[in-house]
Amino acid sequence: MTANTKTHAMPAMKPQITLDLNGLASPGPLPSLRRTMRTLEEGQVLLLISDYPSMENDLYVWAKQTNNQLLFIDRTRPKGFGFYILKGDLWPVERSVDVTGHPCPTPVLEANKVMTQIKTDQNIKLISDCQASPSEVSTWANSTGHKLLGMTEDSRGVYRYYIKK
Repeated sequence: MTANTKTHAMPAMKPQITLDLNGLASPGPLPSLRRTMRTLEEGQVLLLISDYPSMENDLYVWAKQTNNQLLFIDRTRPKGFGFYILKGDLWPVERSVDVTGHPCPTPVLEANKVMTQIKTDQNIKLISDCQASPSEVSTWANSTGHKLLGMTEDSRGVYRYYIKK
């Protein structure tokens, strides 16, 4: 089974480390990936190259369990796929709100609740797969005086918003 992914153009990103694991079958790639990820700092990108058939699905499960993000999959490589993985978060966060699977306006409603529970100058991470959330979160942040520090979108269309109170 292959995951449904959005078609994205190759982003302009330079990985800090490239890890070529072509030829390794399960579970070989994951222990090597874990060891290499320990050498990266939060917010850095690793390029994992693998020809293991179910690596994509394995990486989605692993990324969710480890607070990392599979940002992009390069399917144009001559051998194997290139998986661009972001380690951790781009900004420190005090609270995380995951509303994947919930339609808009749930992301801004839940973010608003959490913002009342944190102190000024603290950050939250809002995770949503609602396609309208980029404009809704931006509008909400501007209208409430919160600062949208940034946003990432993974290869499955899940957004992570970093918002400062």
